Amino acid sequence: MPGIKQGEDLYQVDFSLIPPGKLWRFHLNIEDRTFNKKPLGNFCCEFPSINPQNLGRKYRYLYIGSTHFPWGNGPLQAIKKVDLYTGEIQIWSAGAREFTGEPLFVPHPNSTSEDDGWVLAIIYDAEHHRSDILILNAKDLRGKPLARLHLRHHIPHGLHGTFTHKVFLK
Repeated sequence: MPGIKQGEDLYQVDFSLIPPGKLWRFHLNIEDRTFNKKPLGNFCCEFPSINPQNLGRKYRYLYIGSTHFPWGNGPLQAIKKVDLYTGEIQIWSAGAREFTGEPLFVPHPNSTSEDDGWVLAIIYDAEHHRSDILILNAKDLRGKPLARLHLRHHIPHGLHGTFTHKVFLK
């Protein structure tokens, strides 16, 4: 299967040759040892994130790295919010030469609803060779970011992220 090689220019990659990631929901029934699966969208996406208070439970909203476009494959340059009850999809798109890492949902300390919080992501800006920390309102991704913090140095583009409320400074 074709893939992307280390150091390869993303603008030279033929993404149509690479199978896109898809969003699926799996339901496991541990009593009768069965499972079923169903697709939750037909768009290219990777790395879903939900409110951590709902891990292992029913949830309505998820946030996921995606392409700008509703079809085909490509680099992750957008973040989508998917409402699993209504099917509504909200999208925040990065710039033409910006690439998103894994979006992380951070709940508001006094949450009153499942999507009450923020979505954080590292954005690599290839035009300026720098990284930004992006903070979006989890209720509505369509508005302007709440904050975009320019870092002094770039963080090598990665795929996964984590959040902790603890501070690790020397």
